[in-house]
Amino acid sequence: MEDIGNEILSPQLIDHARQPRNKGILPGYNAEGQITGPCGDTMAFWLEVKDGTVKNASFYTTGCGTSLACGSIATCLVRGMRVAAAAALSQEDILNALGGLPPEAEHCALLAANTMRAACENYLKDSRRAEK
Repeated sequence: MEDIGNEILSPQLIDHARQPRNKGILPGYNAEGQITGPCGDTMAFWLEVKDGTVKNASFYTTGCGTSLACGSIATCLVRGMRVAAAAALSQEDILNALGGLPPEAEHCALLAANTMRAACENYLKDSRRAEK
């Protein structure tokens, strides 16, 4: 574990911040969402959904290492989930998967959860429109 000031950072957080998974635009995506949070960081997710299940996911953020870690872990968590379950990914789910974040960085997990929800909701809107 590493520490910054008095904060001890989990190995999961350090790993995903240093080596983010699934970063960049996903070729062949059929759902996307982007949000700029109150802190000024922007996060985007791209999803490949097939038969209502997230087959692949990628992300981008303009934020710091904790934002990178949150986007990275979110893409890992939603793979194989039904779109409705991926839309329900919460800030707490992300915090738990990363072994926590320093309190001043917890908003990064909320941004990731909200942006994933937006991508899933966009997919559901578009798929309903296509069915009509």
